[in-house]
Amino acid sequence: MDKKTQQTEKKSPKDGKINSSDNINIVKRNGKTDNKRNLIPSIKPTNVEGHYPRFLVHGAVNLLEEDIRELSVILESFLPHLDKIGIQILKTSPLIKETITGTEIFRRLKGISQVELMPFAFKQVPWFTRYTHSCLTYVFGEHIINKLRPKLKFNNTQLEAAKLCFLIHDLGHGPFSHLTERAFKKPRGRGGKIPKEYDHEYWTKILLNELREQLFDTNNNPYINKVLSKEEKLNLDIFSSATEIISKEKKNILSQLLSSQIDLDRLSNYLGDRIVVNAVLDEKDIQNEDMLKHLSSINEVVENIKRIMNNFIVFEKDENDNKCEPFIAVHEDAVNPLIRYLLDRHIIRYYLLKHSRREAANNLLEKILLRSQYLVRNNEIASLGKTDLLVQTWLFGNHTEAEFVGMNDQMVFNQIRKWSKFTNDTILRDLTLRFTAHNFFCSYTCEKDGKPSPPDTKLIEKIKSKVNDQINLDISLYPQELITQYYFTYDETTSKPYHTDKDEAFIYTSDKKIKKLSNYINETKNEYGKLLLNSEFERYLLIMPPEVEL
Repeated sequence: MDKKTQQTEKKSPKDGKINSSDNINIVKRNGKTDNKRNLIPSIKPTNVEGHYPRFLVHGAVNLLEEDIRELSVILESFLPHLDKIGIQILKTSPLIKETITGTEIFRRLKGISQVELMPFAFKQVPWFTRYTHSCLTYVFGEHIINKLRPKLKFNNTQLEAAKLCFLIHDLGHGPFSHLTERAFKKPRGRGGKIPKEYDHEYWTKILLNELREQLFDTNNNPYINKVLSKEEKLNLDIFSSATEIISKEKKNILSQLLSSQIDLDRLSNYLGDRIVVNAVLDEKDIQNEDMLKHLSSINEVVENIKRIMNNFIVFEKDENDNKCEPFIAVHEDAVNPLIRYLLDRHIIRYYLLKHSRREAANNLLEKILLRSQYLVRNNEIASLGKTDLLVQTWLFGNHTEAEFVGMNDQMVFNQIRKWSKFTNDTILRDLTLRFTAHNFFCSYTCEKDGKPSPPDTKLIEKIKSKVNDQINLDISLYPQELITQYYFTYDETTSKPYHTDKDEAFIYTSDKKIKKLSNYINETKNEYGKLLLNSEFERYLLIMPPEVEL
């Protein structure tokens, strides 16, 4: 790494460099270390000019063969791993099959990225979608429901409803999943809350009604026979029960399998994300990350999942031996795989999935979405140039269910290309031209003595001034505050791998006692357990255009 980017930023005012009274180092993290203008990462992105890949995870979903309606085709690349775990892909029920293959609401998830712009930042990363993830979560859920069925005090309708929930739990995600949620909660006045018009949980509940209509023709069409067959009545009951579970109107053991620190959604992500980030491990800028030495290999991840699933136990007494609602505990035999799973998820998410290069790519897209939304909501639509009416409605936030279903990543890609050619807004034109050329922003971490350290307000203001001075735009019509709003981001991220304040995992010990995982770790002094409880990710990230020289 260039010495200039590692040395303490404490130069004299004459040299034009940033001064820091706290000896904060500003370390470039975009894969390049020189100060030349050519700072685009050398790895080319997966998507070229907005082209959406035909394949997701290698071999997972072949869109050219989308009429082959078997989960074994959809999850082709996962089959060897599923086989080792002991999961068999069974023949799907008519309701599940129709949901996957015959409803636009579910099939749209093929166009929604699971990993946001990870493939833009790293060419070797596969494009993994919500569609594949949902199908993978379904087979995990089906496996566990069938395994625990004798211990679960639910009728067949409720258990089949739980399986359906695993499939449709992500229906409401919009383009690029959580990226748009983060972007649209940032403008002042929103209090850091996701507006409901972009909140995936809100839309999941809304789209359940649309999905119900598509599956059961529950509208007022006079030409449809309203007399349901016995099978149709059963499927409608299953769907209604699934809606109740997802809406969280009643919490029970099925809710725990859907939403907790050891839920099957997270276990499914554990496998999918580990495969995705394997391509990032060779990056030089993460080689010195101490936590990565604790990351399990893909084969170890598969073994961890297998042992956790095989050691799920249903209990009706709490740690004080009092009668309670049934819940899932994990047998002591699988405590180490459980700890490794929780630790791995943390490492994967914060050290690899949230790699600073991906964060910089995401940041540019967020700025484009915010600028275009501002223009739409402030009656400056003409300055956007050619804008698809559906995208315009989505940005305004008054989209209907049918319009939301029509939105996906590809539509946003194509719209950005149009804006880059036709917009009259200087800022939007510049941002979209950067995006289509893959000239993403650069990211820098703030460190002190080799460890993350927050910059003070003065340092941030100095960097903002640098951004204002060096952005190569005709900014005579724009105030400096507006320039930094779209060309500078300071982000603080802290997170622990395991939360002891809620939804703790429970361990069933060899002496037939129930203990919270944190208590078990403290009592046994488990080595990896200590790491799990005492680790914390901390990062202070600066993101700005590559031409800005600090």
